[in-house]
Formats: sequence, structure tokens, C-alpha cells
Amino acid sequence: MRQEEIMKLVTSKDGYIGHAMSIPHERQNKAHELVVAYNQISPADTKRREELLKQILGTYNEQIVIQNGVHFDFGFNTHFLGMAYVNFGVTFLDTSPITIGDMCFIAPGVILTCAGHPVVSEQRNLGLETSKPITIGNSVWIGAHATICGGVKIGDHAVIGAGAVVLHDVPENTIVAGVPAKEIRPITDKDIIPSDQILF
Repeated sequence: MRQEEIMKLVTSKDGYIGHAMSIPHERQNKAHELVVAYNQISPADTKRREELLKQILGTYNEQIVIQNGVHFDFGFNTHFLGMAYVNFGVTFLDTSPITIGDMCFIAPGVILTCAGHPVVSEQRNLGLETSKPITIGNSVWIGAHATICGGVKIGDHAVIGAGAVVLHDVPENTIVAGVPAKEIRPITDKDIIPSDQILF
């Protein structure tokens, strides 16, 4: 298969199963260099950080904040559709597209991994890789050290508990937690913090 055809699969919403070493690595290597540079820049140098993110990401939005310690596998396969706050040490294994909606909060140490490998060791040892896209809706909060696996869609306003491993789709307005993540309960008006408790 030609490199152009492979890259079409890598950037498609369908996912793929293929040999990892067949994926053209020039763009990936360039992304890794840019990410190293990004992680070494002072947070005060907002202009340079913005310039680098525009080169790294597939879709950049000027309302995103990405703290140091971030890692991208490809970069061009990660798409921010609105405001997002990405805390320290987040990893995007974007071997397929990762799409993140508006007003999303991603806590420290979160891993979003499109990539996987066959369970059968003989196939894994041949370098086979599986990959499925991840889609995160609007106003989603992903707690610290959660892992979102390939093929998952997270609905609008959902909350992912700290340390959760999300293997299946999450409905909107739902809290999930655990390993593997399970629905805890829906989000309701009882979750609204009373205004008299908000100190500033």
C-alpha cells in the first residue's frame, strides 16, 4: 500500500489494523521535535507556545490552554473544536483522530489512546497495531489519570472519574468511574453548587 493510502487510513474516522512500521514517520518525528520544544518553553512565552501548537495540532483553537509535559503521537490527528484546558502531563496517542469539543477540562496524567495491539502475541510480535478514533463532546471533564481508549465517544457534559479506564461510549450528562469505567449516575440539578457556598 502506498504511503498516501496509509495516511488516508491514519486520518480517517474508521480506524485501521496495520503494521505500525509501515506508517510514514517523518511527520510523527517532526511532531515529537515540536512537542519537546513546546515543553521547554516558559509558560510566559504565550506567542511562541501558540506558534508551536499551530504546527503540532490538526485543528488549533486560540482558546485552548495546554500545560507542559504534554505528549502527542502524531499531533496532526488531534482536533480542538473550542475552549479546552489540558493540565500537566497529558498524553494523546492520536494514531487515529481525537476530536475534543468546546469547554472541556482534561486533568493531569490523562491518557487518550487510539492505539492498541492484538491480544494474540504472534500477531503483536509482527508489529500489528489497531487504532480507532476518540470523540469527546462539549463540556466534558476528564479526571486525573483517567485513560480513554480507542473507539470511545464521550457525550456532552459527561464526567469521567479520576483513574477510570473508559472502554465503551459514555452517555451525555453521566458520571462514570472505575476500572473498567461504569455508569455511576446521571448528573442532575442536585449537583448544582448553591450560590451561597461560592466564596469568590
